[in-house]
Amino acid sequence: MKRAAPVVLCALLVSSHLAAQQSSPPASSNARDLIGTWTLVSTDQGVEAGKPALVPNPRGLLIIDGGGHVFESITRAAGRQGGVPPTPQSDPVGLFAAFSGFWGGYTADAKAGTITLRPVGAVSPNVMGSEFTRAYEVRGDSLTLTSRAGEPHIKVATRWTWERVPTVDNLSPGYRQVVGFWEHVIEQRVNLTTGVSTPETKRAPSVIVYTPSGYVGVHFPPLNRPRFAAAEPTEAEARDALRGYVGYFGALGVYPGQVFHQILAGISPAAGSTLKRFFELEGNELHIRFPPGTNQQGQRTTTLVTLKRLSGEKEMLR
Repeated sequence: MKRAAPVVLCALLVSSHLAAQQSSPPASSNARDLIGTWTLVSTDQGVEAGKPALVPNPRGLLIIDGGGHVFESITRAAGRQGGVPPTPQSDPVGLFAAFSGFWGGYTADAKAGTITLRPVGAVSPNVMGSEFTRAYEVRGDSLTLTSRAGEPHIKVATRWTWERVPTVDNLSPGYRQVVGFWEHVIEQRVNLTTGVSTPETKRAPSVIVYTPSGYVGVHFPPLNRPRFAAAEPTEAEARDALRGYVGYFGALGVYPGQVFHQILAGISPAAGSTLKRFFELEGNELHIRFPPGTNQQGQRTTTLVTLKRLSGEKEMLR
């Protein structure tokens, strides 16, 4: 029995090592493993310090395709007082602190473990046109991104942990057609009662993303917003930056000729809203039509939005 003890101990050590390997899969060195739809698990601030601070109840959506496009939207508990979410009217600075996001381009260096982000549209006008690099690591279906101090509106080094969302079972042909990054071209309001249409209007670089994992992300910033004078906005600057901004993420439902956006978090419209949109595909253009509404004069109106395809099914699936 005494001779068997080292053998048993060795077997236990090997078993423990294998279990540790199984619970912590090796980090991937393939940049294509970044492609996918990711939901936020945790946010740690001040990771360069000994004891990083855990942000309570973070929520977020990260979408990365294989064509060099990225979408990020994050909401934080910061700025929420008494459990009441801030609004652009009641607390624009608090709302600005509680919600962030952008969309644009990226390049990944798998060998260095870094991703360089180039936002073209964002909640903050100071983020638009910027460039910053984060470290990344993919382990199985877990992705960690770590910022460096000095990134716009990031006061301390921050680590975000994301979890991959699997692809929807049995994607229909219609669903596969709408999947992708769609950039805003023009929008127009139409008075169905009088037949009069407003002039076509544009926005700052804006996007709708439909993912094969059942999520939708929207960043629609208005045109010609001035940059903040300092690193953080004043109350007036925050209110002006959020005026006319449409941005949210949510669950996606796709039906013949229709999509539904069930908003989980956002600035406008508010979380809990459900948006119904009619759509028509014409080549690489997607035409969105809002359900008719009634204006103050009792006239029926609708809004038409035209988007162009930036990526599709091929780029959205690994």
